[in-house]
Amino acid sequence: MSDFKRYREVVLNLAQIAAVYAVTVLRKVKIFLEWGRGAGKSFILAYFMREMVIQMPRASFGLVGETYQKILSKTLPSTKEGLELLGLYEGYDYVVGKNGTSLGFTTPFQSPNKWENVIHFSNGAIFHLISLDNPNSGRGLNLFAILGDEAALFDHTKLFNNVKTTNRSKKEQFKEASLLGAEIYVSSTALTKKGKWFTDAEKLAKDEPDKYAFIKASAYVNRANLRDEWFEEMKRESPSEVIYNAEILNIRPDEILNGFYPQFNSTKHCYTNYNNEYLIALTDNYTPASFNCDQDNDIERTLPLRLSIDWGVFLSGTVTQKLPDEYRTLKSMWVNQPKDEEDLINDFCDYYENLTNKVVYIYYGHDGNKAVRRKSRETYGDAIAKHLRKRGWTVVDKSKHKAVAGHNAKYILINTLLKRSSSKYPLLTFNEPNNTDLIISIERAEARDGANGIEKVKKDERNASMKQQHTTHLSDAWDIAVYDIYKDILKDYDDSWNLPLTTKG
Repeated sequence: MSDFKRYREVVLNLAQIAAVYAVTVLRKVKIFLEWGRGAGKSFILAYFMREMVIQMPRASFGLVGETYQKILSKTLPSTKEGLELLGLYEGYDYVVGKNGTSLGFTTPFQSPNKWENVIHFSNGAIFHLISLDNPNSGRGLNLFAILGDEAALFDHTKLFNNVKTTNRSKKEQFKEASLLGAEIYVSSTALTKKGKWFTDAEKLAKDEPDKYAFIKASAYVNRANLRDEWFEEMKRESPSEVIYNAEILNIRPDEILNGFYPQFNSTKHCYTNYNNEYLIALTDNYTPASFNCDQDNDIERTLPLRLSIDWGVFLSGTVTQKLPDEYRTLKSMWVNQPKDEEDLINDFCDYYENLTNKVVYIYYGHDGNKAVRRKSRETYGDAIAKHLRKRGWTVVDKSKHKAVAGHNAKYILINTLLKRSSSKYPLLTFNEPNNTDLIISIERAEARDGANGIEKVKKDERNASMKQQHTTHLSDAWDIAVYDIYKDILKDYDDSWNLPLTTKG
């Protein structure tokens, strides 16, 4: 059993020093770290994990993520790497997803009934892997401190109900521990409105500086540990200047005031529904291929899928299902040159390979009705259908030879549905973790008054220097199917939501 007394020299950057100083010297217990990608978030998360374990042997802590899928695919790998840099090794100092007592590990004060979602350290300290998409994940626990990764993605209500209320334990031997009762949240800045709770914590730090610390940093704070050319690569390869500024430079994006989807509200329209039993069973044994449709709990497996495609150099697609009173967006995907539509279809087929009911309706814009090659009768839509059939799918083409609706008609219809002023309209819903790029595309789509009514602003699509997954392409793909399916609603829509466009943000 390890005593955690191996030493190695680790040099902290200024942001990491500020975070450590806030806890160990200033004794602040509510820490918010808004740091750009590459600023050292994963390392500082591992650092505070190690410190909690050393300060409070046998105690129980929480490592919080938006979903268990993200904990498994993103948080755990980077945390393990950080722990190894700090001299703690899996299988020797800690185990994941199992009880370590067979290796001589000390038992915690409160041993869990199940160990599948637990990190067990050799001195008896444990971290519960708490996913906010599971309402029971944190309930009933008695925690001594909390760590949260990618906190700008958290639902703050779920965080409070499932996790914050459990951070209440204390013991006499830990009364001098600087991390007793601590809550430390790390994240890049919020790209969607959901993360406003996290950035609003900056005001808490100003109002109550004795308790709260809010530390901001760009990736440049960690420049000594990053390749010189990395910043230029990220700027060149980022989806847009807005995303580069947010993710790397930690500059918060401006709010879009004149949106094409003003009735979209992530609280109302978004959900998370992973098959956590499947994911937890993978904790100690998974590969990238494990994250397929088996992780999704929201698929109605007897109903057909609906694949909607927006063509172009940047090719995007959305996967939906039509239920009696709900239109459910399951997933979105995209490829860029040199990849093409065959790669997109392969991604779709690979992800949904395990479905037994392989029926798909396909939708596409006017480009899908163009000939694949000169003097050929085969269209791009035909080529998509052919490849899907080759992969074992039954295809119903819903867009062949169909005209494309204008922006104004889509604007009216989609916002009527999003508002859902009548129970006869379906509820539009989005699997949030599976549609991160689409939701950003929707929230950042601007609108303007045009000659034929409201138009979607498409300027970013024409900027060849910008990558496109956060511009309007994905929302365009989504629009095609929803309009085709529900266009008859336009005959008697209620436009009380429709406000004039006056200013731009």
